[in-house]
Amino acid sequence: MDARRAFQSLADSLSRDIGDDFFMHLVDRLAVILNADAMMIATPVADGSRLRSMVLMADGRHQPDVEYETAGTPCRDALDGGACIYPENVCSAFPDDVLLRDFGAEAYAGVAMRGPEGELHGVLVALHRHRLHQRRLVEEVLRIAAARCGAELSNRRTEQALEKTANQLDTTNRQLKRAHRALTLLRLVNRAVIRLSDEMAIFQEACRLAVEQGGYRYAWAGLAQDDPERSILPLVSAGGADDLLRHARFSWDVTTPEGLGPSGQAVHEGKEQRVADYTTGTVAPPPWAERFGVVAEVALPLSLGSERRGVLVLLMDQPYHAGADELALLRELADNLSFGLQAMRAHQHQQNTQQAVLDMAELVTARSDDAFFTLLVRRLTDALGADAVFVSRVEESVPLQATLIAGLVSGQPVEPFHYSFEGLPCERSFRDSEHVIARGMSQRYPRAEEMVGFAVEAYVGRRLEDANGDAIGILFALYRQPLHDPEPICHLLRIFAAGASAELERRRSDAHIRHLAFFDPGTGLPNRVHFMERLQAAIARARTEQYRVALMFLDLNRFKEINDGQGHDVGDQVLKEVATRFSGCLGRLESLARMGGDEFVVMVEQTDEIGAAQVVGRLLSALNDPVVHEGHRFNVDVSIGVAFFPDDGDSSRELLKHTDIAMYHAKESRSGYRFYAPEMGRDLRRRLVLASRLGEALDTKRLELRFQPCVDLKSGDLIGAEVLCRWHDAELGWISPMEFVAVAEEQGMIEALGSWVMEQTCRQLKQWQQASLDRLPERLYVNLAAAQFEDPELAIKLCEIAARAGVSPSLLGLEITESGFMKDPEQAIRITDTLRQQGFALAIDDFGTGYSSLAYLKRFSVQAVKIDMSFVSDMLTDSNDHAIVATIIAMADRLGLTVVAEGIETPAQFEALRALGCDLGQGYLLSRPLSGDDFARRWLSRDGQRQDGLGDTLQAMERPA
Repeated sequence: MDARRAFQSLADSLSRDIGDDFFMHLVDRLAVILNADAMMIATPVADGSRLRSMVLMADGRHQPDVEYETAGTPCRDALDGGACIYPENVCSAFPDDVLLRDFGAEAYAGVAMRGPEGELHGVLVALHRHRLHQRRLVEEVLRIAAARCGAELSNRRTEQALEKTANQLDTTNRQLKRAHRALTLLRLVNRAVIRLSDEMAIFQEACRLAVEQGGYRYAWAGLAQDDPERSILPLVSAGGADDLLRHARFSWDVTTPEGLGPSGQAVHEGKEQRVADYTTGTVAPPPWAERFGVVAEVALPLSLGSERRGVLVLLMDQPYHAGADELALLRELADNLSFGLQAMRAHQHQQNTQQAVLDMAELVTARSDDAFFTLLVRRLTDALGADAVFVSRVEESVPLQATLIAGLVSGQPVEPFHYSFEGLPCERSFRDSEHVIARGMSQRYPRAEEMVGFAVEAYVGRRLEDANGDAIGILFALYRQPLHDPEPICHLLRIFAAGASAELERRRSDAHIRHLAFFDPGTGLPNRVHFMERLQAAIARARTEQYRVALMFLDLNRFKEINDGQGHDVGDQVLKEVATRFSGCLGRLESLARMGGDEFVVMVEQTDEIGAAQVVGRLLSALNDPVVHEGHRFNVDVSIGVAFFPDDGDSSRELLKHTDIAMYHAKESRSGYRFYAPEMGRDLRRRLVLASRLGEALDTKRLELRFQPCVDLKSGDLIGAEVLCRWHDAELGWISPMEFVAVAEEQGMIEALGSWVMEQTCRQLKQWQQASLDRLPERLYVNLAAAQFEDPELAIKLCEIAARAGVSPSLLGLEITESGFMKDPEQAIRITDTLRQQGFALAIDDFGTGYSSLAYLKRFSVQAVKIDMSFVSDMLTDSNDHAIVATIIAMADRLGLTVVAEGIETPAQFEALRALGCDLGQGYLLSRPLSGDDFARRWLSRDGQRQDGLGDTLQAMERPA
């Protein structure tokens, strides 16, 4: 029988529903197909060293079942290697095989039977009394039949197992408690998979739930790496397992000791692994098990798509004897977790590619000439990262023939030509709508290499259809390298195929594609491109009809906190609700669009300042009520900048720029909205110039330090000094610290500026130490910006700066404003504790101007509070300021804090503060800020204070009236 008839006959046999006679019918058909004199299906018994026939047929008659040893038989080779073929002299090769000798076999062919999961079920054997001539045909037929037998045996064993399970249901009550806990864990993890939108967050939540709800001692999750060591990288943990993970090493290389643990074997084998009790000695515990009290372990494999594999590991401090139901729930948990992560990853990929799709949609909308497909294949090549892309039209008159419309190979266009699908996977794509070959393309379709001139490893193809679903073309991409994750590519290909189909059909999809190009998919509002067209048209009408147009730029305040804290999915829903509210409060001549991110614009035609202000009021009021989503309440507000045509700009771009500037001023002033004014532009230009020149000044070290002494108000002795930064620009002159510090914070240079000030302070202090001066200040106090204090590694960085200069932190103090502390009080407490432990002193600057809580203040590790100069300057003329100063001094005394008064300018202020019990002071009465050399000369040399007039001031106060 030739190969074609053999395979057809085999297919007919396998496709028939024979029922219980399946195996007997199969050997009968195989004997005819293979011209075999005997056929046997045998399964292992006992320890696997023996086989017992299920069906044995010889010379056309079914024989009684036999059982025999596999050692010294070709069946042993077939079981071990998957297949064993001896076309002749098989008895000579296996003289101890009684079955072969009794039958008088000349040729032997045997193939192992395995189930869908790779489990070994036995062997399928064909015996011939004549030499075997079609060895490859016999082997392939047996392999196909063995695979079907393995599947049938697996199914029957599964059915038997189900029957056995049904009989054992009454024994499961003992495990209901653990099963219920596992079921609860499964439910909660499923909820987390649905609710969360970040892979790490899902991993972390699963570990937390395993510990808190599942009752496991530790839990951790990791990813298998493709590095040479095949390591497993732990990502998150719960139950305090971080220290454990620092002492452990995990791998999925089963040839290493680390890879033989449950986590490595779970990744390698793709199924759960467990150790019920390490203390029994039957399984060698990992080196860290005893130290961390780990007695049992369960490792659940995770399939994350694109050949990404991971593992969820549950560790216990008691022996773990899990029932089958609990293990099934854990497997389901791992499967659901895997599925959820794969789905989330696909969603994230879709979001990441959205902009590329919109660009393509814009192209589709804009172009419909002969260049369309040339541009399409170029865009598609870039989007898919393909080495070649072809789009073709099928020939209606000739089946499976196509004409290339446009192609790109290695970046070069291909001239159109005719070709057939024969020898190409296009036929499969044409028939099944879509076809993917992730690897091994050249071996299966060598003709593809002739088309493109390089070895093709992967293929992705999609059928093009008209409105009725009839095939009109084909679009496919070729790759030199294998595809590890073809699904995102297929997703993009489908979108491009829709565009190509529309262009081929020339009848529909224009409206849909135009909508993709001109409307925001998240809110349904016009996007930036569409809105700019509308704005230009409105300006043209206004110029002709002589009326004004108001443009408003809207930016949501602190929206990034929602995205960072709740995830982008929640952020998208909040944006959608905000857009709905904005749309609902606008009238006929008022149009809304989304510019991107959390930015919107509103255009109002035929209006003035009053009308614009009314629209602004409606927009602000639209966000009065919190946005509620899935039980969370979000207080959202907006900053609005307003500009008018033609008053504030004669073009759409100029008008938009000026609304942006006005919006920035509204956000800065927290006023809700601002109308554009020309000076705003000047302020912006100055800030930009200052930012540029400040960067240069930092790079070239052109900033300067000044030191203002802080003295004991009773004795007049020098206690310390506040370090102040000054900047003199060659072109702009002296720049106020309030101005350039604000620019540094705005432009993200405040950390660099703060580090420079600390470095120069330490350097100056070191120079004074080495100069053997008569005295040194007890501490130099450096101001910290609030942004610096938000850095959790602030203490580490400051200690490193001091260490490099050779200065002890005990000689340094840090000042931060009250509002800076209160941005994140809990983090402030942690950082101040650390700084105090390192030796730094801390003071609250401008005390009384912020909104600090005494409950927090007493927890801060600060030694001093500084009374803001605004209170000191008016304390003798304003009873309220005097009361505030007295209250701060009394409160600080009760809390054991030192009080420093800033801005002392008159002897009367000095005497009043001393009378109230203020400890320390600084101000122009005592000394102006001095350079390092002047400070050393006046304050660090013997009798230096007297040179500054301080001694005379104190003596005058001490004389009797």
